[in-house]
Amino acid sequence: MRKLDVEKSEDYTEAEKTIQFLKLVRYYYETDLSFDELETGDIQIREIFRFMSENGFPKRGFVTNERKAELIENIKEEISNIENDLKKARLDEIEGRKLKSLIIIPSWSKVIGHETKGFYLNKPVTELKRDTIIMLSHDIMSVTDKLGTELALLTGPGLFFTEFSLDGKSHIVNSRDINMIMLPMDKLATLLDAPPIFTSDIDATLNELISIIPFSLIEEAYATQAILRGVISRNIFHPNKAALDTFMDICSSPESYNPNNGFKIMSAHEEYFNRLLLTEAPTDTRGDASFNISSAGIASILLNGKVILDELVDQKEQSEVLLHFKDIKQEFDKLGKDLLSNWLP
Repeated sequence: MRKLDVEKSEDYTEAEKTIQFLKLVRYYYETDLSFDELETGDIQIREIFRFMSENGFPKRGFVTNERKAELIENIKEEISNIENDLKKARLDEIEGRKLKSLIIIPSWSKVIGHETKGFYLNKPVTELKRDTIIMLSHDIMSVTDKLGTELALLTGPGLFFTEFSLDGKSHIVNSRDINMIMLPMDKLATLLDAPPIFTSDIDATLNELISIIPFSLIEEAYATQAILRGVISRNIFHPNKAALDTFMDICSSPESYNPNNGFKIMSAHEEYFNRLLLTEAPTDTRGDASFNISSAGIASILLNGKVILDELVDQKEQSEVLLHFKDIKQEFDKLGKDLLSNWLP
């Protein structure tokens, strides 16, 4: 697994080494075993004795049981303090990056309250098995359209992933990169207030319609309490593994989320309900021009996204946001994928 920059520092490495020494000394006090009998790894016994001498840890035979118990508790507390300092250093680096949260919407049709099977290469979809959205959260913008409708724009590099059938037998997988979700405010409220799948005091949204998981939590995979880790892995990451794998592959491409390709907006606005709105004409036809006008899971693809978005967000802000997408994608490709690998089955 690729390390954070802070994990490569001399101070961090030294702190990790100190934890190793402290754990060995604790085992030494807790048992009747000698250091020859303990598993010391790559640490030599003379190094342990030097560590004990420099830090005032007496040999076992020179302390009472009461003092030994006190030393053990002191060591446990010191290990906990160092681990918390290391955790804070890691989280400070993560939070200083542009990589914020991972958004997973298992079913777009459940969010909008309507299933559209759609078309694929001019053929009607007969069964829609999956319509999942994966997104790296950049921001949630609050805007108002010309009719006074309040909208939420969820922005960030993302993916609309579908599994479907054209004849009830075949199994087709398709994906389209997106970078914005347009929702009326009432639908955003419904999305965020859906029944939770797990109740916890963590700073994350985990419910039946959407999961918003900060990368600060993802980074702490092995420090996360076992029950919460199990819930997230079993109920969120495992069922959406195919979509996540596809998203990670797309992020590996240098050409993905190029600002020149404009915005690709999944819309639940009542005037453009369940449409994919494009602000730039697509260049990828996948061998068939119909690929650019229809898709499984949505009603249609419209090329008037620029006109619609220009009424909501000024040009300068649009350009800045698009540039951020590429930076977020690159950080995810560099760091986020490795963090996710600790959670994926």
